[in-house]
Amino acid sequence: MIPDTINNLMSQQAGQVKRFSSEIEKVHECLRSLGVYEHEQLKEFFCQYKLSGILSNRSVELLDLCSPSPQIEEATDFGRDTYDITDDFICLTSGEGDGFLLYSKLDRKVYDISVSELDSLEAGDTECRWESFYDLIEWSLDAGGLP
Repeated sequence: MIPDTINNLMSQQAGQVKRFSSEIEKVHECLRSLGVYEHEQLKEFFCQYKLSGILSNRSVELLDLCSPSPQIEEATDFGRDTYDITDDFICLTSGEGDGFLLYSKLDRKVYDISVSELDSLEAGDTECRWESFYDLIEWSLDAGGLP
C-alpha cells in the first residue's frame, strides 16, 4: 500500500502525476521487461503515479517507468552497456553526472553510487542509502518544489 505521506505529497504536485488508465498495461510490460513485476512498491507506485510530472529541488532527477518513454529501461540499458552494471540492478536515474541511483532486484533497496563505486556495490561492500523504493520517493518529494 502506498504510504499516505506519498499520496499527500503527490496530490500537492503541480504537474500531471496521476497515471492514465490507458498506460497501465505499458507499466506492466515495463516491469516485466525489467524483471521486477512482482516488486510490490514499484508496481503499486507506477500503476498510480508517474514521476515525469513531479517537481523536486533535489539534485537528482528520478526517471519514469514509461512516460513519455521507457526512461528507466533506457537508463538501465545504458548503465549495463557502458558501465557493466549487472542485471541485479535497475537505474532510477540517467547516470549523467558520473553516478546512479540503483534499485536492487535482490534486496529491494536503493543505492546512491558513483561509477567508481560499482565494483564495491557488486561485491556487497556498499550500504544502501534508502531501505525501500518508497523511502526514496518520500525523500525526493519532501525536498520541495511544492506550491
